[in-house]
Amino acid sequence: MSRAKTLTSWMVPLLVMGLIEAAAGLVFAEPYQVIDVTDGGTITGVARWNGDLPELQPIEIEADTGVCGEEVKSQALLVNLKNNGVSYVLVYLEQVEKGKAPADKHWLHMVNCQFTQHIFPFVRSQTMAMVNHDSFFHNPHFFNAKNLSLLNVPMPDPSQQIEHKFLRTPLRNEKGVMRLQCDVHNNMNAYWAGFDHPYFAVTDADGRFVISGVPPGKYTLVAWHEGYKVIREEAGRPIYDRPHIREQEIEIKPKETMTVDFEFPVRKVYVDY
Repeated sequence: MSRAKTLTSWMVPLLVMGLIEAAAGLVFAEPYQVIDVTDGGTITGVARWNGDLPELQPIEIEADTGVCGEEVKSQALLVNLKNNGVSYVLVYLEQVEKGKAPADKHWLHMVNCQFTQHIFPFVRSQTMAMVNHDSFFHNPHFFNAKNLSLLNVPMPDPSQQIEHKFLRTPLRNEKGVMRLQCDVHNNMNAYWAGFDHPYFAVTDADGRFVISGVPPGKYTLVAWHEGYKVIREEAGRPIYDRPHIREQEIEIKPKETMTVDFEFPVRKVYVDY
């Protein structure tokens, strides 16, 4: 089946308004510069869980249960019991001024009543492509850091693809890691982050990550994971507490492979049901 492909040109008026606001209220930083990185290094590591592992309640699904099922495991905390590796940790470098070219396109897939990218980082200057692989309605809904609606895209058609570009320079309250959800399905909860550089990774099922092609220099390496404790529910959707964040100052040398591991949680977690 051919995909229906749409560019979100209907967002242009909102983006123009955003540009006016940005010009009035923000100081623009120098844009990220793409260069040939011939002596780049590699950062690799594992995010591991240390301590008692809380058991999170499953999420009761409220829409399309005939296809999606009655409940689904929460993705807020997934730990591989074989090596204690933590999935879905966003690892990234801060304030990278120049380096390798980013990917042309970043994909957000909706498959079997779930976002396949629970953590969805992308480069703001590049195209973001959203694809609905299911036979029913989804609407990826992006929120800003103040939990206000930023982008809400209805996708009613199977195999529908919609492309969008955010402003290269984030507006006020568009920095950091922010919420993403499908309003139709209360179990579809994720996070997004827009970067001006491509030096980020999300840990896999073993908790491993790799960031390659890093220009030699000193950096701050950040590991971000969402909170695990439910503080409230909104329309059957769990809202978790503040994230767990680790930072480490590093210096990468030419063609060096550096190992940096992170340990979670950063604080004691009590989950009461």
